[in-house]
Amino acid sequence: MQNPSSTRRQLLSMAAAGLLAGTGRAQDKGRSRRLEFWTMQLSPQLDAYVNGLLRAFEAAHPGTSVHWVDLPWAEAERKLLTAVAAGAAPDLVNLNPQFSAKLAEFGALANPLQHLSTAEQAAFLPAALEANVYRDGCFGLPWYLSTNLTLYNRELFERAGLAVPSSHAELLKQAPVLKSRSQAFAYFPALDGSSPLETLAAFNAPLLDSTGRAPGFTKNGSGEQMFEFYRQLYQGGYTPRNAVTEGHRKAVEMFVAGQVAVVSTGMQFLGFIRSSNAALYRQIGVAPQLASPGAAPSIAAMNLVVPQASKQRELAFRLAAFVAGPQQQLDFARRVPILPSTRASYDDTFFASAPGTTEPLALARALSTRHVLAGRVSVPALPGYNKLRSSYARNLQAAMLGAKTSRQALAAIDSDWRALLGQARKDSS
Repeated sequence: MQNPSSTRRQLLSMAAAGLLAGTGRAQDKGRSRRLEFWTMQLSPQLDAYVNGLLRAFEAAHPGTSVHWVDLPWAEAERKLLTAVAAGAAPDLVNLNPQFSAKLAEFGALANPLQHLSTAEQAAFLPAALEANVYRDGCFGLPWYLSTNLTLYNRELFERAGLAVPSSHAELLKQAPVLKSRSQAFAYFPALDGSSPLETLAAFNAPLLDSTGRAPGFTKNGSGEQMFEFYRQLYQGGYTPRNAVTEGHRKAVEMFVAGQVAVVSTGMQFLGFIRSSNAALYRQIGVAPQLASPGAAPSIAAMNLVVPQASKQRELAFRLAAFVAGPQQQLDFARRVPILPSTRASYDDTFFASAPGTTEPLALARALSTRHVLAGRVSVPALPGYNKLRSSYARNLQAAMLGAKTSRQALAAIDSDWRALLGQARKDSS
């Protein structure tokens, strides 16, 4: 039986070949003016917004039509790989940086910096644009951003006689008191996605060393402190037993049920909390990310990429720049709780804190804005990201369960990451 990772790599290679195919035809004079734009899970909620956006672009570019395709999150990667391997690559695609980086490894994505003016590039927040830098090139434009906040149950903290913590170390000290006085778990540290890696940044532990060929946190005291936080929280019974197997969704669900006092999540989940438990929603406190002193807030970006195989690359980048324009992103943020990647969008009072408000979403938006303007993407595009993340999560689970000490878990990660990062560099050379 063929190794699944080998099969996936072969599929990526085929897809990259499809993405590169036809590059020489990009400037054909008789080319079609039809663009295909793929997004992830925006329909039907945002049908009116996206369709209006595309019709405005078509009006500004006579003779151009844009066909919009919206995909479910779970199917996006597979469908894109299938399409491009068949030579049917879309012109503009909404992806996350990690998957984009896989395609960028093969040189299958066009560099936006070769198509956008200096002024257009400068319109983006530097940290957001850097999320699309891979090795020495840029593979996409930032679209919308997100950032985590600390949401806490004010009633549980009042019952325990505690103030909201500002760091993981402070929360760990409060955990026994929360458990004894409020009968609640202190925290649910989600292990899915990039959350555990983002926590490293909150402990001021670098993800990679200066060479980029080895982890920067495995022999760093802050990295061990982070692992000890997770291990002690779990071993002390201050987090649910299922924290090692469940993810962010379960963390939010247990917070909504009043079983967990603190959760790290984005403001986009406040709508779910309000509809699930209106009484709790009124008791929610909003605070900055848990972090060590001096740690920059962590932000995450969704991006827009143009495959090399697009026959309309220049026009596709015109569409990308339009979709990600300051006014368009402001209009987007007014409809759903996302954060723009462009500087000028934040000039609007929509993102300012309303004096005297206690509305959790309004407070969360204002605080998220401060995070984004001062933050950085702490988990950038990495070669072999899924394998790196898997090694990290697996060893963190082992430390939490007591199967390994924190130092043993970090040593295992150090060995895995050095091999994976070295192989990725060898494959790209």
